[in-house]
Amino acid sequence: MAMKLTTHQQEMLDGKLGDTKKFCMEKLVDFGEAIEAKEMVDLVLVLNCCPIYSNDRQNPETKKKLEMYDLGHSPLYDPIFAMKDAHVADDTGTQCGNDPYLAQFDKVEEKGYPWNFELPGKGSFKVDPEMVTGLKAGYDKLTEHGWLNWMSCQPQVNTCIPKMGEYCASSESSAAAYINTILGARTNRESPINTVYAAYTGCLPKYGTHLDENRAAKCIVELDDETRDNMQGAGDWAALGACLAEKAENRIMAVLNLPKKMGPTATKQIVSACSPGMNDPIMHLMGYTPESPTLEAAFKGKMPKNPERFTVTMDDVVEMFRHINNIAPAPGPERAKPVDIVIFGCPVATFEEVREVARLVKGRKVKPGVMLWVQTDTANYHMAHHYGDAQIIEEAGGKIFHQTCMCMNPVRHYPQGITIATDSFKYVKLGGGFGMAWIFGNPPALVNAAVTGVFTPSARWDYFAKPRHDRLASEKERPLYSQPFVD
Repeated sequence: MAMKLTTHQQEMLDGKLGDTKKFCMEKLVDFGEAIEAKEMVDLVLVLNCCPIYSNDRQNPETKKKLEMYDLGHSPLYDPIFAMKDAHVADDTGTQCGNDPYLAQFDKVEEKGYPWNFELPGKGSFKVDPEMVTGLKAGYDKLTEHGWLNWMSCQPQVNTCIPKMGEYCASSESSAAAYINTILGARTNRESPINTVYAAYTGCLPKYGTHLDENRAAKCIVELDDETRDNMQGAGDWAALGACLAEKAENRIMAVLNLPKKMGPTATKQIVSACSPGMNDPIMHLMGYTPESPTLEAAFKGKMPKNPERFTVTMDDVVEMFRHINNIAPAPGPERAKPVDIVIFGCPVATFEEVREVARLVKGRKVKPGVMLWVQTDTANYHMAHHYGDAQIIEEAGGKIFHQTCMCMNPVRHYPQGITIATDSFKYVKLGGGFGMAWIFGNPPALVNAAVTGVFTPSARWDYFAKPRHDRLASEKERPLYSQPFVD
């Protein structure tokens, strides 16, 4: 059955608005008919990845490099780049931009960054110059076409903020989950193929989590009071997100008994940790998700009499830390591990996170031979420089940067046998299995690791290592968080 198209969409398909729009609409209509979509939706945001543009993809040496660096989407742009008058910023009002990728353009040759660094005695890595040139060429082409090129995996936070009920196309998973969960706009975890064509047409077949019936909660997950009251660092929030995904077993959930106040780091970490653990990029965080003022609304009016319910306890969070770090028993000083790289920001660090790292490292020095990296987006990068937080991080020996993400470099080609410490659950999931060890922790312990060269989990975790009944019984004698972080 043919999709119902608006007059504007039909004109694009008929070629009345140029070759590029006709080419892209044909692709989208084919996709829409294959999935039996009934209509298209108009988009306010498209998030894809900038292409590496090459005039000679079949050159054996270039091809070898592209196989190493390219994510596979770049050739999709080639026929569009060959057309005249290709443009995205037109009467559709769609704003289009890209994920971070490879390197910060004005610091490509500077050492000590994810794209150009050396670990004495362990190896080095430098992004290939031809690939950077190709990336900049692709970036310039998209700029000519009207792309905003924000080079961020979180533009929906501070650059292009969709409103409830609007439609987006995001090939970035955590952005998709945030758009659905926190903003109430609608997107799938979109194919990077569709997002190319959607950018030039401003529309996309209506399917998946665009539709009410595919956004409904299927179960309830509730935090117990101890968990609700004791989430502290970015690592805690990420571990909590992973626990939620595990409890729901790949079903959309309604989450109850959340803290009354969760800042931008908390919501980002919960949602980004949950996004790689679920097929559908949406959660109903009761009290936060705009389209879910009630449980009945979260279940889209079809709440069963006895929905499945699960509880997340602090023991679950501790176990998630153990699982991620592959250690048992719970972390303690005797488990100290040497580190090579300490990194914050996947998804890119909020300004709140940048300021926390600056506060924790102020007046201290990163140990020689250890990398401390803080990656953020362009807006927060310039704010950090304006307000002095970037200078504090750099004076301590760390690096702050934008336009790129370590995971968008070929981490598998980093020196083997190194250890990377982070508060990003997503990093550990994406980077696992490439020949390096990963440590997951909270910011204070991570900054201590950068300064000392050794990761030592905070004394807080000694408390949580106790059986639950012992912890509760001893709470009056040893208040939670009364112990300092161990250097």
